[in-house]
Amino acid sequence: HKLSCFLDDSCQQILRTLGQKSNDRKTNMIAFLLFAAQASASQQYMINLTNAAFQQPFSGIFVAVHNSEAPPLYVLGQAASEELAILAEDGNPMPLVKLYNASEGVRETFAFTEGAPYFAGETASILVDVNSRYPYVSLATMAINTNDCFLGLNGVKVFKTFGRMMDLPGLDSGTEENNELCTHIPGPACDPSGTARANETAEGVVHVHRGFIGINEGSTDLTDEELGANGEPLSSAGYTWLNPMARVVIKKM
Repeated sequence: HKLSCFLDDSCQQILRTLGQKSNDRKTNMIAFLLFAAQASASQQYMINLTNAAFQQPFSGIFVAVHNSEAPPLYVLGQAASEELAILAEDGNPMPLVKLYNASEGVRETFAFTEGAPYFAGETASILVDVNSRYPYVSLATMAINTNDCFLGLNGVKVFKTFGRMMDLPGLDSGTEENNELCTHIPGPACDPSGTARANETAEGVVHVHRGFIGINEGSTDLTDEELGANGEPLSSAGYTWLNPMARVVIKKM
């Protein structure tokens, strides 16, 4: 039977360029193939992630370009993956990169670390290639002056988006208790920083982070390793935030 051309401006322009009538079967086939190739061609987008949280620098960033077959980065109210827990607790994106490299539906995944850590007002600019088969982007970073706070994009459609702006809240991976002790916090608020775990008393599910409460303020029985770089317990005034923690601006190149 006769193959019909898509009735949109792109297809009709191709037909006019070829100088054929739209009911010509051969022309319609060529137009269809050209249109399909054009529609599936890769498009470049710049993703700008700006830190909007005072005294909460961000770690290196996990990035993945994928489709709906890829696993979600997280599901609110459910347990975080082990790989996400490592990013949220240590600021290390590589386990997530390895996980997505081995997953179905992933075109590209990498760790973006240029200029990290990113302090308040600083922007990480990440260039990605997306297409009709792989239209989604996920990314994640840790707020490194916390126990296990992270933020990110969870499978956001970027392909054929002219531009988009989103504000991101801080999320709690639920994999470590928020004890606010420097033995468990890898950021510059602590010197030395710590990588100890407090997993047994963690909340257990991903949820919106409650902020830095300052639960140890006034304590006199903390060890030197548990105190902040200034020799005092970490305070709410110094390290808490009000959501959003970051702004993401996506622009087509």
